[in-house]
Amino acid sequence: MKSGVIAVIGRPNVGKSTLLNKLIGEKLTIVSPKPQTTWQRLHGILTTEDAQFVFIDTPGLETERSSPFISVLKKITLSAMNDADVILHIVEPFITDKEHTIEEELKKIREKPKIVLINKIDLKKDKNPLLPVIERYANTALYNDIIPASAITGEGIDVLLRELKKYLPNEGMLYSEDTITDKYERELVAEIVREKLFLFTREEIPYSVACVVDKFDETQREKIIRIYVTIYVEKSSQKGILIGSGGSMLKKIGTSARLDMEKLLDTKVYLELYVKVKENWKKDKHFLKEIGMDK
Repeated sequence: MKSGVIAVIGRPNVGKSTLLNKLIGEKLTIVSPKPQTTWQRLHGILTTEDAQFVFIDTPGLETERSSPFISVLKKITLSAMNDADVILHIVEPFITDKEHTIEEELKKIREKPKIVLINKIDLKKDKNPLLPVIERYANTALYNDIIPASAITGEGIDVLLRELKKYLPNEGMLYSEDTITDKYERELVAEIVREKLFLFTREEIPYSVACVVDKFDETQREKIIRIYVTIYVEKSSQKGILIGSGGSMLKKIGTSARLDMEKLLDTKVYLELYVKVKENWKKDKHFLKEIGMDK
């Protein structure tokens, strides 16, 4: 039995979370058209007859902007790279200079196998233009394998797993065979709420909110789970936008989140959302520790 940890890295919006959900066959992590959606490390676990793949979904490595919070996200990703047995670098099917910063980080980690996955090939009707992209990554001499694939259609996923398996250590399973993530249910429901914030609110709002599950009551799990979540924002004006006229926006977010939670938890869910203002929470080390961002 081969098993090991694969760090899934890349710039924002290259399809890391979509790939992880496709591989595991479950929606474990947020998918949004907006960049920098993933904020924490999340393990998605795929177990086959003779291998166990432990994928770490990481925040997108921002190569063009900098801020204290983006620095925190970068540390999370670099930590995952150092902890992994294999590094899987996700890129788009176009030639770009934006990958140089990430490649410089990869050069510092010499002893680990590295695979570059050229994602979104479903966008390329004519596969010939992929050849220059493949050559661009081959010329770096950084990668053990270069794999074109599509996280949307699944094309190339079987090749990816076959190649990843070659680099996994020969050891027993790291998790039980029925485990698909290391995250607890209350962490996953908080992420569901945050996903709806990305989908339904203005551009700047999702990046200023943190979602914390205050109570997860499953004493009557077969009938209903009662979940209470506080959404923290940085400004009073953001609170007004989130609540909406007559509570319309908060109701929209809550209804959509509740439906996803019921699919995840396989039972009825009662969901109650609260919105509170916590100024500059991204700079509050104690608060970041409370919500797990210090890790």
